[in-house]
Amino acid sequence: MPTDEKKRVEMIRLGNEFFNSGDIEKATEIFVNTGYRDGITRIADYYFFDKRLPLVALKYYQMVKRQDKVEEIHQRMMFALSKLLGKEQQKKVELPPLKVSPKLKILAEEILRDNEESANKS
Repeated sequence: MPTDEKKRVEMIRLGNEFFNSGDIEKATEIFVNTGYRDGITRIADYYFFDKRLPLVALKYYQMVKRQDKVEEIHQRMMFALSKLLGKEQQKKVELPPLKVSPKLKILAEEILRDNEESANKS
């Protein structure tokens, strides 16, 4: 085994130890630097399933080209967005009728009438 490959294997083992002991940051650094796809996938799964941080997981799934997981996260985001927008549309705010002074109402009606007359003449 070449020296570089031997060092890579040692680093991956160390990354696995960090991951298993809960030091996710150090494990992530090692897995990304060594390009260890299985380790990066485990990091992504950790953020997606354990921490429920799909946007963080998305970055790691994209690194290892796990298109199935990337698509799943996109679908979940679209579902959440559609639910959010659907709820917003259902919650229309009812405003009380405006109270306008009679003088202001008459003035506004006169302005509208004058504008209509000007438009008809043109």
